[in-house]
Amino acid sequence: MMTNQRFLKSMTKYLLTYFCAILLIGCQQRDELLFKNISPTQSKVTFQNDVIETEDLSILDYLYFYNGGGVAIGDINKDGLPDIFFSGNQVKNKLYLNKGNLEFQDISDKAGVEGDSSWNTGAIMGDINGDGLLDIYVCAVVGINGFKGSNELYINNGDETFTESASEFGLDFDTYSSTAALLDFDLDGDLDIYLLNHAVHTQESFGRADLRYKRDRQTGDKLLRNDNGKFTDVSELAGIYGGPNGYGLGVAVADFNQDGFPDIYVGNDFHEDDYYYLNNGDGTFSESLRDFFGHTSRFSMGNDIADINHDGYPDLISLDMLSEDEKVLKASDGDESFQIQKLRTEQYGYHYQYSRNMLYINQKQNNFMETALMSGVGATDWSWSALFADYNQDGEQDLFISNGIPKRPNNLDYIKFVSSEQIQNKISATKLVDQKALTLMPSGSVPNYIYKGGSDLVFENKSATWIEQISTISTATAMGDLDNDGDLDLVINNINGAVSILENTTNASSGYLKLDFQLPSDNHFGIGTKVYAYSEGGMQYKELYTSRGFQASSQPILHFGFGDAKSVDSLKIVWPDLSAQILYNVQVNQNLTITPDNNQPISKKELKGNQIFHKVKNSGINFTHQEDNYVDFNRQKLIPYQISDRGPAVAVGDLNNDGEEDIFFGGSKFTPAEIFIQNDSIYERTNYPHISNDSISEDVVAVISDFNNDKLNDLIIGSGGGDFYNQMNPLKDRYFIQTDSIFSKEVVPNYFGNTSVVRPFDYDDDGDLDVFIGSYAATNDFGGDETSYLLENENGTFTIVETPVFDNIGMLSDAVWDDFDNDGIKDLIVIGEWMSPKFFKYSNGTLSEVNLLNTSLKGLWQRIQPFDIDSDGDVDYLLGNWGTNSKFKASSKYPLKMYYHDFDANGTTETIVCIEKDENYYPLLGLDDLAQQLVVLRKSFPKYEDFAGKTIEQMFDKKLLKKAKILEVHELRSGYLKNEAGEFSFVPFQNEMQVAPIRAFLEFDFDADGKSEVLAAGNYFGIAPIQGRLDSFSGALIKSETETVLGPKLGIDFSDKAVKNLNIIHLKNKPYLLVTINNDSAEVYEIKIKP
Repeated sequence: MMTNQRFLKSMTKYLLTYFCAILLIGCQQRDELLFKNISPTQSKVTFQNDVIETEDLSILDYLYFYNGGGVAIGDINKDGLPDIFFSGNQVKNKLYLNKGNLEFQDISDKAGVEGDSSWNTGAIMGDINGDGLLDIYVCAVVGINGFKGSNELYINNGDETFTESASEFGLDFDTYSSTAALLDFDLDGDLDIYLLNHAVHTQESFGRADLRYKRDRQTGDKLLRNDNGKFTDVSELAGIYGGPNGYGLGVAVADFNQDGFPDIYVGNDFHEDDYYYLNNGDGTFSESLRDFFGHTSRFSMGNDIADINHDGYPDLISLDMLSEDEKVLKASDGDESFQIQKLRTEQYGYHYQYSRNMLYINQKQNNFMETALMSGVGATDWSWSALFADYNQDGEQDLFISNGIPKRPNNLDYIKFVSSEQIQNKISATKLVDQKALTLMPSGSVPNYIYKGGSDLVFENKSATWIEQISTISTATAMGDLDNDGDLDLVINNINGAVSILENTTNASSGYLKLDFQLPSDNHFGIGTKVYAYSEGGMQYKELYTSRGFQASSQPILHFGFGDAKSVDSLKIVWPDLSAQILYNVQVNQNLTITPDNNQPISKKELKGNQIFHKVKNSGINFTHQEDNYVDFNRQKLIPYQISDRGPAVAVGDLNNDGEEDIFFGGSKFTPAEIFIQNDSIYERTNYPHISNDSISEDVVAVISDFNNDKLNDLIIGSGGGDFYNQMNPLKDRYFIQTDSIFSKEVVPNYFGNTSVVRPFDYDDDGDLDVFIGSYAATNDFGGDETSYLLENENGTFTIVETPVFDNIGMLSDAVWDDFDNDGIKDLIVIGEWMSPKFFKYSNGTLSEVNLLNTSLKGLWQRIQPFDIDSDGDVDYLLGNWGTNSKFKASSKYPLKMYYHDFDANGTTETIVCIEKDENYYPLLGLDDLAQQLVVLRKSFPKYEDFAGKTIEQMFDKKLLKKAKILEVHELRSGYLKNEAGEFSFVPFQNEMQVAPIRAFLEFDFDADGKSEVLAAGNYFGIAPIQGRLDSFSGALIKSETETVLGPKLGIDFSDKAVKNLNIIHLKNKPYLLVTINNDSAEVYEIKIKP
């Protein structure tokens, strides 16, 4: 009894301590919240967008049943307080007048804005008739499922009442409208409208991409030009698509290319591509998505625009519905298979699309750099609205994302249920299965996300500390300073729940400026106005467009944060008519109303700077590499990436003994190599039969040099690829000796491998070139240890040197002979994938491994380049790695892991790649992908919900996992090994260099300053659609530890090109850059330096 009392006493004390600690933590979290949730009791905002399924109407009948209503913020009565309008789906619209202190009054009935349409969607505020008052335009879905009505325009009467006037203005469309955006696309001083419509699944909405050219009245978008108060549909004339496959959910307006005219980005759901309309300045647009975007979101939803890297060009985020929660992720449909993607892009004409958010960094007239995964904003679940703003007023753009859905229609168990033939027959005959189908869809009620912006393109997830973690179904979101305290508050139109009003508590603790504009034209609020704010050596850029996020419009102001600064050096205001004015020494923490004054015309001339590279089209080098149709994933379905796409081989050297540089380009499997001989002023393709006829192998790497000391250059070609295996003859390397301008094939030692490296060097100092041969992954045995070889040269004949250190060394990708210990003798460094760089010291005729790294550095290393990056007199080593812009995650504490084993005991090995989440390891692939190879998993996990959320340890027996070899990666960033007195430490490059694998380096004095620089290039596409497409690295010139210049400033843009090799060639004694690209045409650039 005494023991029990003591136990209870101690437990009571423990529980009190525990709950007090929890309470304290909770209080601390509430104290840190940036946003405070204002209750309906306090705000008096009682609007609730309840969406009720009926027997005749649900998501099974209308696929956008859960998209929600709209929200718009603006001062409708000019009392200085922004008011709020909500549109509802099955409920009436509501207008709330701001009475101050975050209290609102419902004036909907008096105002006459409740609406007559059956199903309203997006809502915007704007001065439609140019009288200086904010009007309200409400979109509706009409003509499907019995929905009646039309889009409605409420003209502000100036007395807190409105008159519905859509028909009078030509805006009473009875279409499938999502939302609308205001812009002055023709710069005539009045506001035009882009009307975003959406399709529904019909026989007409599926098919080839050219469906977009077939105009559909109900689903096609419309560009509406304001002609003296009447809106004219000029869509077809202006080049705006309007097909039955346009599933428009997001629209964003900005002057993306800074030519003075507003451009338009449209996010389309499902299979249709997004649209990127560049304004031609003559009333027409050019749809240019493929010219500037390597890939897009697959299920594009809301989007938003901001200059997040302070370069004066608008960047863009596009939302999708990828979840980071393993239970949701693995139970949801996501990316298509490799084969389906190939069919859709190559046969049906669509662009590359992937199921995740995309963050696009504007690179001026070049391709956008997509960074969402690297930036940490790629997965925010079922996401609707994105709003960039400086919520904490520190000078960086933060990001709020609303998300959630009542039921998840992409749930795989639901899809499996409704896809069965038996159920399909029942669905066709009766609606009896509808309720069960709806029940199978799990809830998607989740908390919203908010991120703190940084100066390095990386966002920090502050959801747990900036906003309350309440599970909601949040769709349309707008922002404005509701309480006039200087910071931006948020208003969210939730489904089946009260509206969220989030009060920002930053106030004036950090400096801000809040700008609104008054123009004498019909564009009274200055839509399209640009502001450059200069403070303490930095610059911020914003454009005023109110239709942002998703089905919403925000308060027509521009808001800037300045941290601790007390004043702003200058504000440059660029008005929509392309005139500008400047304000100097502006004090922070104030609201400014700016009107045009002493304007000056601006120059549209763009300063391109001193670009080094200039593309040449008449060099005669018209080589195009073409991959064969082999797909590695068909043979080994679980490998993380392909191994068959590592060509083409390239070698530069004199092949016809005239003292000029010629070029060898290797071919893919069954494709002859091509040789270009340099003549007086141009290269010409020349046939060498013995080489071109030897075309069965995949040419991965090649070297031109004199291997038999006859003063004639010879050729070694490293063979590889993914199709051949074991000891098949096409896996043998090839060696051609030149005699009297004829190349004859010589015997090489009898080794078989997937050669990735051929590095000649006279290691034994006997006067002829020996060769190191590095081997990559073995076909049908990815992850297995590969052996590399050292070939000793005796009068042009090669033999294998017994070198035990190269046995089972790993998956090599590159090597370099260099004197890393500065003893006057060259040593060997090798790098590869799933391994650390290895240093082999040459001494007394042998190579022995030495450890010179101060940490474990296993990576997916691609290239190595000696370069004294810190100019301290010793050699450092640049390392190209995979980058951090993929779903791979790696660190010293939580490495990327790959389990290698014959899991199903069928005689062949499989690999399972796993990443860490919350200190547990989960397979990167889902059940469908894994079960293609490991059929036994279907028995273990008959339902997707059984599999979802399972760790690798829960999927397989512990004894089986213990038998597996585990390969690891600790570092994914590219960077350099800094030489510190003979020991090396790793230093990563800046984040702009981490967006894709770096696969090529080239050292040369490109800028003619007497010092060498290193040009870097890369990108890689041989990955499954679950990873996306690593296509965003434009190239960069590495000058020093602190100076790296990205490609667009140099005159190059390697984005969307899988660069394999960089070489310097000389034509008429002038240097040119040769860029060789996998599955694409080679490019040549003249190297010019302007004086």
